[in-house]
Amino acid sequence: MSLTASAHISWLFTERPYLERVGAARQAGLRTIETAWPAPAEHAGLAAALAEHDVGVALLNCEEGDVPNGERGFVNDPARREQAERAFAAAAELARRIGARQINVLVGRQLAGVSRERQWRAVVDALRAFAEEAGARGLGIVLEPLNEVENPGYLAPTPQAAAALIEAVGSDAVGLLLDVYHVARAGADPLAAIERHAALIRHVQLADFPGRGQPGSGSLDIWALLERLAASGYTGAVGLEYEPRATSAASLGLLSDARAAALLG
Repeated sequence: MSLTASAHISWLFTERPYLERVGAARQAGLRTIETAWPAPAEHAGLAAALAEHDVGVALLNCEEGDVPNGERGFVNDPARREQAERAFAAAAELARRIGARQINVLVGRQLAGVSRERQWRAVVDALRAFAEEAGARGLGIVLEPLNEVENPGYLAPTPQAAAALIEAVGSDAVGLLLDVYHVARAGADPLAAIERHAALIRHVQLADFPGRGQPGSGSLDIWALLERLAASGYTGAVGLEYEPRATSAASLGLLSDARAAALLG
């Protein structure tokens, strides 16, 4: 089985209104998308666009809080547990409506005045509850490490930290989202991360480094990464989550490479 290329429509085709990006992805040859948490007013339209264009959903982000002002999730805040529960329930319901298979739960950045240990426990306790709900619905939860260079104080900044959370939660419903850009931006080797954490990887996101641009715009050996993933036994989605250097359609040269037929469905 090959890997599946997935267009992250919160990053790609942004020259179009959000709901039109589903059709743009399909027109570009992609049959799978993923997305950040959409505005509630767009939920029905997203479901309709996916059905109209026969496009699947590999990943849906749970609500992340006040992203423009730096929030990257809030499940680490004990005072916001009910809000986190409502957010996950809403994500699980939208995932059902649009056929998403995985929900990305960002765990949050260090809070002032709350010990790291207490925040860690809040994350683990919340994820255990979410995992039970996800398992009942046939969904998976993934944890994404976000590099601390761009996200200071993030509680799971490396694959090792995310793996420790996954182990503490102790549920098969929870796995790792490996974003190769975040690994490289943190100064680590994405190839080594794949090798070390292959058993936990449930989703992958791809951008080149430096610059977070399209494959081929930086120094990462993208094909070596894809080959390592395939050799590890991973057969899931590879999310194209990058900043196109021109139009999104023009950035998809990866898909027309002769090697794509063997590795990317």
